[in-house]
Amino acid sequence: MLDSGNVAMISGRGSQDTRDAAWSAFDRLPVGVCLATASGLIRYANPALHGLLGCEPDGLPGLGLSDFLLDGDGPDGKPLGTEASGGSRTVRLADGSLRWAMVAESPWETPFAAGRADRPAAEALRLLTITDADALQRQAAASQDGGRRGEMPVVDALMAAAPVPLFVKDIRGQYIAVNDAFARFTGIDPAEMLQRTTFALTSPAAAKEHVGHDRAVMERHGSVQYDAPICTADGALRMVSLTKAAFRDGSGKAVGIVGAIHELAEARPNEERLEAILEQSPVGVSVSRRDDGRIIFVNTRFSELIGLPRERLIGSRARDYYLDSHQRQRVLERLRSGGGVTNMEVQFKRADGSPFWTLFTVNQAVIQGVPVNLAWIYDYTERRSMEEALRDMASRDPLTGIYNRRSFMELARSQLARAHRFHEPLSVFVLDVDHFKKINDSFGHATGDDALRMVAAGCQAILREYDILGRLGGEEFVVVLPGATADESRVVAERVRRHLARMPIEAPDGTFRLTASIGIAGLDGATDTLERAIHRADLALYRAKHMGRNRVAVFEPGM
Repeated sequence: MLDSGNVAMISGRGSQDTRDAAWSAFDRLPVGVCLATASGLIRYANPALHGLLGCEPDGLPGLGLSDFLLDGDGPDGKPLGTEASGGSRTVRLADGSLRWAMVAESPWETPFAAGRADRPAAEALRLLTITDADALQRQAAASQDGGRRGEMPVVDALMAAAPVPLFVKDIRGQYIAVNDAFARFTGIDPAEMLQRTTFALTSPAAAKEHVGHDRAVMERHGSVQYDAPICTADGALRMVSLTKAAFRDGSGKAVGIVGAIHELAEARPNEERLEAILEQSPVGVSVSRRDDGRIIFVNTRFSELIGLPRERLIGSRARDYYLDSHQRQRVLERLRSGGGVTNMEVQFKRADGSPFWTLFTVNQAVIQGVPVNLAWIYDYTERRSMEEALRDMASRDPLTGIYNRRSFMELARSQLARAHRFHEPLSVFVLDVDHFKKINDSFGHATGDDALRMVAAGCQAILREYDILGRLGGEEFVVVLPGATADESRVVAERVRRHLARMPIEAPDGTFRLTASIGIAGLDGATDTLERAIHRADLALYRAKHMGRNRVAVFEPGM
């Protein structure tokens, strides 16, 4: 904590130019600091205080202390009193929520620059340090009934003595306390559980069910009881009954969950009960033996996704439904390393052979002594198709539907690298529509756009499937022909030129035809670049236009 003597040493007051330097020294402190006038007007606040209150940078100067520093009741709704230790005060965050903070105040005197007739020689300010004490204060309040200082709180003593596994979670779903019985039951050390969530004990799909029950019990008074499987540290799946209730602050607001775990009468999971729970899952679920991969259980949703009745799926191998063997191998490698798979994008196939994309999660478990893989598949096809459509839109020229300049250059560079690696030929040709401005001026821009679309379609009709066609801009197009020399590309370019010249294009007053000039350049050595090849093709294009247009020219040295 800073006192006035320490602050004076930092400030070096008495110098005209030290006020800003002294204040900036507070910027590096990890606790909140502000300087305010006697009336409470804030002149300075450091970044730590802005962060504590959730304010925008430099948002506090000019406001009053009363805008965030409150008197009266604490965040728990109780009057400030003996339960608020030391200098505890209530602070209001930018989002309106309340927290406990430790507040200390000392005088501070800062000099103003000399020569200012409108200011006194010095201004007396209040220096306040504000430290987040919310977690500490709430813990102290919760333990208030535990007796004198140094004694174990009653709640802690009860948890430690209880033979039933007990746990406490905060409002975020993180475990903040578990007892020894919990540790014995799960095989997980209590220290490892703290600050973790339900996802540490079960699969993502099952964890969402637990989170749903937590949310429901916090929204209403009373408790909830339900059966669910949880995984222990050794990977065993144990069916338990959970009882949960919310605990609340003085205002009645839920601030966490207390719960108890009761193992069901059977020493191991009741198969019918487990199946009933998995059957209710809206996500496809399958259980397969780890030793031979045979499926021993599927729920209705899994059966619907694959398109086979359960009796056909039981006994089949999980491997039969992967579309891509490489994806299956990735899943197996994760499982063999002792880990699990969470929301991996994996493609499966239906009974009719049609593919579909899934978000695939697999956990290893032990059910009735049998090591199994417990898998969840969520149909991801529609969302993935939408994402692919968006990616395709971003790579395509919106007018013609062929590759835009950026995507063309990326694909063409990949083909150029391949040609260098395997010492194969590659050529580029650049195509420009002749007198395109005249087409726009004569028939209008809408007809001009139609003409460009027809040119793109005409090129695609002649080019090979693996040739790369892109629009560089305006009426200029570019093509990369992998595996083709410049002389071989000339044959293709002539076919494109003739096809475009014969192609009728609709206009408001009838039809018209257009022509195009094409320049070609082949790959020039192992160090050639795409940009240099396109430049040489451009030079050949200029030669074609200079020679009268509607023709093809191949680059020659000296052009």
